[in-house]
Amino acid sequence: MAERMANIILLVEDLNQENLLRRYLQKLGQNNRDMRLRKSPKGRGSGEQFVREQYASEVRAIRSQMARTKACLIAMVDADAGSIDDRRQQLQRELRDAGVALRGPAEPILNLVPKRNVETWILCLNSKPVDEVTDYRRNAGVDAQSIKQAAQILYDWTRANTVLPTHCVPSLQDCLPEFRRIP
Repeated sequence: MAERMANIILLVEDLNQENLLRRYLQKLGQNNRDMRLRKSPKGRGSGEQFVREQYASEVRAIRSQMARTKACLIAMVDADAGSIDDRRQQLQRELRDAGVALRGPAEPILNLVPKRNVETWILCLNSKPVDEVTDYRRNAGVDAQSIKQAAQILYDWTRANTVLPTHCVPSLQDCLPEFRRIP
């Protein structure tokens, strides 16, 4: 039997990124069966490095699928202590180094870069006071329920003509247009 083709590839560093994106996509009506997960193997080095190193091959894979079906690549990589622009440039460099064309303005390839990490976004979406300097990776306020709530709020914030609250952190506000690339 032939392997089922995923319509959405999730290229992520960790479980919290995966869960936020899966829940958000479910709000859009997507089915888990249509998602293929590429997550950094636990205990095998940097999650950021894994996403960066897999990015060019996943861009190739999604482009080959787009000829036959609606397909989408969602790559999420934390900015950590660096800048969002630095992370985006690293992803572009990976494409150039692999001889892969850079991402086009209308391609369904999302580059999501939370500053400092995705937990900052999850807490922000749940109206918790956060900044983009503090590391919230081990914050007790990030659990399955808060991720589920965050996905619902993210869905609301990505709708057309939504007025964002003043507590929305800049990296999340900057990435909201990326979500409109999902076919």
